[in-house]
Amino acid sequence: MSTTGFGLDESGITLAVCVTKYDKADPVERIELPLNKLVEQNVVVLDAGWSVTVASEGDANRPEGMSLIADFRSDGVSLQSAVALSFNWSDWSEHNYVLVPGAVYAGNRFGVRELPYAPCWTKLADQGPDVPTLITDVPRLSVEPATPSAIHLLTGDAATPAIGVMDVKSGFGWLYVTEQATVLGDTSMHIEESVDRSSARFSLQAPGIRPHTKYEMATTKVPSPDRGHDFKPGDGVRLTCRVYRFPCRDVQALFERFAEVRSQGRFSDELSPSLPFSAAWDIQERKYNAMNWNEQLGYYAVGTVDMKHQDWQIGWVGGGMSSLTLLLEGSELSVNRALDTLRFLFSSQTESGFFHGVCYNGQWYGDEFNGDPDRPHPEQWHILRKSADALYFIMKHLVALERVSPEFAIPVEWLEGTRRLADAFVRLWREYGQFGQWVHSGTGHILIGGSAAAGIAPAGLALCGGYFGEDDYSRIAEQSARHYYEQFTAKGVTTGGPGEILQCPDSESAFGLLESYLVLYETSGDREWIVRAEEAAWQCMTWCVSYDFIFPAGSTFDRLGIRTTGSVIANVQNKHSAPGICTLSGDSLLKLYRATGKQQYLELLRDIAGNLPQYLSREDRPVRGWDGHDMPPGYMSERVNMSDWEGQACVGEVIPLSCWCEVSLMLTYAELPGIYVNTTSGIVTAIDNVACSLETSKDGGSVLVVSNPTAFPAKVKVLAEDETETGQPLGVCASPLWKRIEVPPGETVRVAL
Repeated sequence: MSTTGFGLDESGITLAVCVTKYDKADPVERIELPLNKLVEQNVVVLDAGWSVTVASEGDANRPEGMSLIADFRSDGVSLQSAVALSFNWSDWSEHNYVLVPGAVYAGNRFGVRELPYAPCWTKLADQGPDVPTLITDVPRLSVEPATPSAIHLLTGDAATPAIGVMDVKSGFGWLYVTEQATVLGDTSMHIEESVDRSSARFSLQAPGIRPHTKYEMATTKVPSPDRGHDFKPGDGVRLTCRVYRFPCRDVQALFERFAEVRSQGRFSDELSPSLPFSAAWDIQERKYNAMNWNEQLGYYAVGTVDMKHQDWQIGWVGGGMSSLTLLLEGSELSVNRALDTLRFLFSSQTESGFFHGVCYNGQWYGDEFNGDPDRPHPEQWHILRKSADALYFIMKHLVALERVSPEFAIPVEWLEGTRRLADAFVRLWREYGQFGQWVHSGTGHILIGGSAAAGIAPAGLALCGGYFGEDDYSRIAEQSARHYYEQFTAKGVTTGGPGEILQCPDSESAFGLLESYLVLYETSGDREWIVRAEEAAWQCMTWCVSYDFIFPAGSTFDRLGIRTTGSVIANVQNKHSAPGICTLSGDSLLKLYRATGKQQYLELLRDIAGNLPQYLSREDRPVRGWDGHDMPPGYMSERVNMSDWEGQACVGEVIPLSCWCEVSLMLTYAELPGIYVNTTSGIVTAIDNVACSLETSKDGGSVLVVSNPTAFPAKVKVLAEDETETGQPLGVCASPLWKRIEVPPGETVRVAL
């Protein structure tokens, strides 16, 4: 048997088995054997101390891929050692697109600026509309020629433990997918290029060891704590890998294939046992009115701690977003306070039409993470993503008011302020042909260009165009969305959504673009936006955790039984996953499912939304912060730490702060159906934490059967429609029109549809 049996030879890739010995985390000796030296029964002898049995099943060129299993056995004593499967590329190109889901995009091969956290542009000389894409000191392949170039990660750094490649020379793509861990702990993944970039090695190693250094909080230079295993005679370990090879002429083919296989063998029909959305809502509404309301200035703050970035921030982390949910679902008190929040929001508008980013104790601040008095334009730096979010959510507020409070007279100054904001984006586009990442809040000029940070702005402009009858807004929405598609989605990299990562690849801008493409489809009816939305959705999937991470025994998340499937990795710098999308419900995935009929989008939405309530701290099930104290009911932390980017002690632990992900859960209840029924196919999908099925009544009608297995009462929204209705736009704020079903704890109800 030769490597041809593994389907690799014809691609110039050699499969090898390896053993490396370490002195602490420093490799001192490597033994490698290509698998064209297989002997009888697929057993190879590495040296006098090691034997390996290798088996394969399937074909890498077929949809189900090929499964590789390598059983390593130590026949002697091998101290501080690790074993590996390696895929050695003899005809490599630095132009190949390299993907590690949630961790590496296009090899992270961009210009680097080394700054401590929180990195900010005001500390750099690189400024202006045409600044190149710059990232912080994160794991990456080198952009500099003739230099060492390698990435070393643990599986917990990735949304799926996988490495993907688009090989530009052959026109084929590859995916190597492994498991989180072996009996020796988490596995490591390695991508290493030769200095001349003509060859490369991809390796999966157990136990996981990052040689020399590891990544922590904006630096790759922390000494690695990883260690090899002391193998004794007879000790063994199994490494597994699924391999896929497929035609791949562009990066979209790589993402599409990944979307098909990301959950292969791992998909579970069960959500994490938790509480219904409505029960979570009741806890959160009480918390928001008791702890987030700023009585003096009249707005819902984004946090509960007396500190600058926990007071008011527009957009991004929830300012002017939580108020939408309370307007749609809240009590009379909550609705009145939501309206007051809108009044405050418009009071923060600057002369440019954009907004001040931060308010603390009644004082306006810019968004820069730098207090140097000599910095340029102090307190005038504005993250444009915040005003983009504001435009989109203001439009949602206006539509919601028409739906739930038609008697309310929308103040003229709100309508004028909305148009001033839309006009500010139009001016940017006409002057620069882009929106940029950072603007001067006073003048509205671009301070830092590039990035997909404001990727949700086309959605807001498109809604403005329809609401105000302004064709100009609609035209700029389409032009800017096409620009974003060509510069970001089509290239497989979306950057700069969060304000403290320079322009690192991130999930927030990816989901923002998905939102824009779906809104443009619904407002224009042009299905070109569905094609682009699907491509954006495949990229969003790479940021979403596809399996349940095994947390360290005794950690907070281990004790709570937290399931990580559906959590969303933030960006390649801040390497935590998080509960939900920052800061959206994910209803764009529902709209994409309705437009395409493809179940994978509804399944992803169910993973994201249905697993959200488990992260909510409750009186009966508190979540303990890493300060040792239980968080109050209604608190949610953004940390789903599978990576040790904040230190090994923080894996499975949470920062004890009220956070934006609370708004994502509130939006989930406000904007999504708890149950979706396709009455044509008879398929019923429970997104909420209830069980449901469809029965036929005696008269031939459809009856929805809903059971509530939780200890909390459930008020479940139901969207039931046939396939002709799915072709109609859902629009924004559709939920007030849906049927609602009340199900007591532990009971079952039947409702005719």
